[in-house]
Amino acid sequence: MPVKTVAEAKIERLEILSPDGKVDERLLPKISKELLLKMYRLMYQIRAFDERAILLQRSGRLGTYPMITGQEATQCVPPLCLKPSDWVVPTYRGGGVYFARGMQMRYALLYWAGDDRGTHFPDGNNDMIFSIPVGTHLTQVMGLAWAEKLKKTGGVAVGYCGDGTSSKGDLHEALTFAGQFKLPAIYIIENNGWAISVPRSKQSASQTLAQKAWGYGVEGLQVDGNDCLAVFKAMTDAVERARAGGGTTLIECETYRMSHHTTADDAGRYRDAAEVAAWAAKDPIARLRKFLTAKKLWDEKKEMLLSRETESWIDAEVAAYEAAPQPNPLNMFADNYARAPWALVEQRAELEKLLEAKGGPEVLTQLPPAEGRFP
Repeated sequence: MPVKTVAEAKIERLEILSPDGKVDERLLPKISKELLLKMYRLMYQIRAFDERAILLQRSGRLGTYPMITGQEATQCVPPLCLKPSDWVVPTYRGGGVYFARGMQMRYALLYWAGDDRGTHFPDGNNDMIFSIPVGTHLTQVMGLAWAEKLKKTGGVAVGYCGDGTSSKGDLHEALTFAGQFKLPAIYIIENNGWAISVPRSKQSASQTLAQKAWGYGVEGLQVDGNDCLAVFKAMTDAVERARAGGGTTLIECETYRMSHHTTADDAGRYRDAAEVAAWAAKDPIARLRKFLTAKKLWDEKKEMLLSRETESWIDAEVAAYEAAPQPNPLNMFADNYARAPWALVEQRAELEKLLEAKGGPEVLTQLPPAEGRFP
């Protein structure tokens, strides 16, 4: 019997905006001037915030912090394609996602200072806090999408992961169900080239990460992740497909982490300076600025005004973060379960005894009111 080809698949790559700010007009998505300017503002401001957060950490005013710089397009653009009622679960490098969804960044600072009150999202948003163990949220995103399908609300669930996490079983388990039941889910792989110090070439033997969609009946697409217009187009199409019942999309965004993995890392020990310089020439903010300038939507005066406005905004967020009253340490036990398991009950009781031993029986009444619920 001759060998027969029973299935074939291909992965397409979407690029619209080049590093010099020029576009392929045939691929240009329908997008308003107002949204383009909002896109630029979000990316500009989150980078400036990133720079300030690093200074706060280096001066001992913040805990370990994961840098966003270089990944602004994959962070800030996809949320612009969603409704507040859609579910979004980013990674720990997801501050830009939360910012684009309307979260005040004082709460991001609180979180990275170890304060549970940092998990504060705008009212009406279906945002969830990320998990530090990578990949554990991906099956949860699948479950959220399944619930939306069963409720017939037209809602979408979006989950982020990195190139390293795409090698874990969590993604494949999630895609198995998402593909089988044609769930309204979108998975975004932020392929920034490095899983801490492990290069992409050692993470997977596949030519692309998007082709991991093949085995699950899921749509797969690779996108220039530093091209905000390509990210917008890919995300818009994926959301439309999901809402129409067309199933799940896996989008691989090729981007780059310009700084260290976190403030606890030294990327200079494993990355070549020439590689970083090559990616700096593909900066997502610079290329959008060139595009806007060519369209006469941006100029140096507007840039200067945005710079001053951004500095004032960050000053206010930092001031609000540092002026926050000390939290009740019992908060760490709240809002973890619908009904607290015995181990959590015992741990909370143990902490209460320790607090009483240090400050006397009245110490618990002197603490600020506990936030959240401890059932």
